[in-house]
Amino acid sequence: MIFVGGLPFSTNNSSWSSSSSQGSDILVALLEHPVLVSASHSFKSMEETKVSVSSETPSPSKYVYVFQREYATVDPALVDYVGTDEATTCVGLVIRNRRNRMTSIAHMDNPEIVDIGLCQMLSLVVDHDLDAELDVYLIGGFDDASPNHANVTTISECYSDMDGYSLPLCRKLVDTLQRRQEKFHVQTLHVLGHNTKRDSQGNAYPIFHGFLVSMCLQQSKLLFFYLSDDLMFTQTEFESYSDSLMKFLVTHVSAKSY
Repeated sequence: MIFVGGLPFSTNNSSWSSSSSQGSDILVALLEHPVLVSASHSFKSMEETKVSVSSETPSPSKYVYVFQREYATVDPALVDYVGTDEATTCVGLVIRNRRNRMTSIAHMDNPEIVDIGLCQMLSLVVDHDLDAELDVYLIGGFDDASPNHANVTTISECYSDMDGYSLPLCRKLVDTLQRRQEKFHVQTLHVLGHNTKRDSQGNAYPIFHGFLVSMCLQQSKLLFFYLSDDLMFTQTEFESYSDSLMKFLVTHVSAKSY
């Protein structure tokens, strides 16, 4: 079940006959939720800062890189950073157990892998504790198929006449989270229109195509560094950067595939 702002989330729609329809209702309602809209605006307004790699780092950090259609579940006591990149229509999913801080990250690329992917991710994060409070972050995907915008005035109208690759994936993700028994506190939903920019010809591109998560035990919340097209990191907390952060792009520690 999905929670937003600490409260159970509901679309006030009692019809569960169509999974696709229900998924669309949930997705649109979440995209329009003031808490999540505010979070997306904050991400897009963060300053970007270039970082470099220092060869004189006394104790190298430990990294895990997640490729497309892979996931990794990491213990913050053993791993410093985990991230993924090169996502266009794909969506990065982060699930973190508030109690033990175990964190799982996936690079989802197709609705067909969502069910088995979530089961695998949660097997170590939840560890049979259905009362676990889980923080969830979804980043990626964009408006890769454009509807007729002439008479479109709302998000609901926009996505009722739109398909592409990102939309079905996002629909499936939120629908599956809502239907499961675990408690998913959605902190970030930076997908689709929130993660779309357009050039002078109207062509759509993703704003962020990757991210790096700091597993620092001293942080009460996950610390994100977002990757944009020019390979700069965007920071969502006001901490100082480490010179070694860029290493995760070239330190490819393979994770598990679905």
